[in-house]
Amino acid sequence: MARILLKVHHPALDPADAPTVLDRNLIGNNVGNLAFSYAAERLLSHPGDQVTAAPTGPWFADPARVNREFDHVVFPLANHFRASNLKALERQSAAIEQLTTRFTVLGVGAQADLDGNAPREEREAVDRATTRFVRAVLRLGPSIGVRGDFTKEYLLGLGFDDSEVDVIGCPSLFLHGPELPLRLPGRIADDDPIAVTISPYVTEMGPILRRSLRRHPHLTYIGQDHRTLRLLLHGKPLPGDDPLLPLHPDHPVFAPGRTVFPVNIPAWQEFLQTQRFTFGTRIHGTIVSLISGTPAVLLAHDSRTLELAKYHAIPFVRLDEHDPDEISAPDLYAQADWSSLVDGHARRFDTYAAFLERHELRHGFGPDGGAERFDAAVSAVAVDPGYPPVVRSDAGPPPLLRRVARAARRRLG
Repeated sequence: MARILLKVHHPALDPADAPTVLDRNLIGNNVGNLAFSYAAERLLSHPGDQVTAAPTGPWFADPARVNREFDHVVFPLANHFRASNLKALERQSAAIEQLTTRFTVLGVGAQADLDGNAPREEREAVDRATTRFVRAVLRLGPSIGVRGDFTKEYLLGLGFDDSEVDVIGCPSLFLHGPELPLRLPGRIADDDPIAVTISPYVTEMGPILRRSLRRHPHLTYIGQDHRTLRLLLHGKPLPGDDPLLPLHPDHPVFAPGRTVFPVNIPAWQEFLQTQRFTFGTRIHGTIVSLISGTPAVLLAHDSRTLELAKYHAIPFVRLDEHDPDEISAPDLYAQADWSSLVDGHARRFDTYAAFLERHELRHGFGPDGGAERFDAAVSAVAVDPGYPPVVRSDAGPPPLLRRVARAARRRLG
């Protein structure tokens, strides 16, 4: 039996209410982080192995203990190679350099703009920290798993060998293994239930959101970042002053029932299964929709979102190539093609499974099973009232809407 330490922000089988999620930042600033860690927990559910899913910070404070108690450490990651993550990279590298266990990274990515460029003043420090991290990982395993070709080319440019870098995509899209359950309606109508995801710093989403709110009475915003969760729980605005973005509790998108914030993956999937279509800038919001069976189109705004969309053949639109005032949910759906996503999914899973085999990791989708047992354990804790579904905007009409209503009454009478 292999003893595996799996890095997660918060274990799927450890319920926490929304205030605790916020206070302890159990989503690592973005609930999308739970998507790939949850998928990794389900993936590594082989009955012959023992998986400890936990934040690795406390463990890495004592690398000798990790060496004693585990045979393998697994890191599912996202856009890890970036300037804002330098401290974490250095801290993790220092600990990994002291490990003797096997070590596997699932789906790490670099970050840049849509054209693959990063600020020159940041590049040297990121290159140095990334090189140290990857060298430490490769000392303990045959390769590093990256999310797409952009990240692979970046690592090859740092001097790593082609055989040491495997493109495997993101673990989150393999939640169901080789299967991808996708329901495709004939078209999208204005009164259909539609979900939108927004990175609240992407200015192009302001006019898109404004027009979508007017056109679609059943449009729902799915919040993902911890600052939006704080706004929903405590009314604290996000940084910024763009009135079209969802930064302030007065924004119309926070009208009762128009915003939800999932704090675990099963609840997120359950909500998305009630929706007909999802669109927006969040890559894991897009992926969770797809693995829930609901079609989704990504509005790509940087390299980290674009390279995953390209690898998995997720339908996408580059925001820098379109006028935000001309982007609409019905048009996005009508113009999208999901055939490559669906038809190539099993082949991409085979690539993923071969990477796991190369790293001597077993998964829960083989003849021995395991994924079903994980699902049963999740269902058992889901009945606990401490395992909350979603936080909703339900505090009553925002002041802005009341002011708009008063102004309209004055104009009419």
